[in-house]
Amino acid sequence: MPAFTSGRSIRVRGELSANLGIVVDTAIKHIDFSLISGARDTEQQQRLFHEHRSTLDGINKISKHQISDAEPLARAFDFIPAPFTSWDDRPIFTLYAGFFLGIGWEKGVELTWGGDWDGDFRWTDQNFHDLPHMEEKNV
Repeated sequence: MPAFTSGRSIRVRGELSANLGIVVDTAIKHIDFSLISGARDTEQQQRLFHEHRSTLDGINKISKHQISDAEPLARAFDFIPAPFTSWDDRPIFTLYAGFFLGIGWEKGVELTWGGDWDGDFRWTDQNFHDLPHMEEKNV
């Protein structure tokens, strides 16, 4: 049975909520990808915000990546597809996102993809594109 092999993916998998764990554990049996980000503390989130890599500052707007004593597991993950070509390869990220969304739907886990935040299948109405990002919806 296929499984995560890189130390980074294994570490990130351990940082995810039970629902996200179900999604990624099912997906890795069928497609190859790496998990690159799961849990973040406030300082990491603020750094990404100041680098314009996130629209959430980590204080006034909390990321679903952020963990705390009350919420010790991430409700979001970032992935890279295999083979990886570039961060701007919308077709491959779209295919993978669709796969994750489908697994989530099948498993009863509602997800939001960073390439289509409002889930309307239109990308031109997005102000911020985060193609490797998946998160639990309404959590």
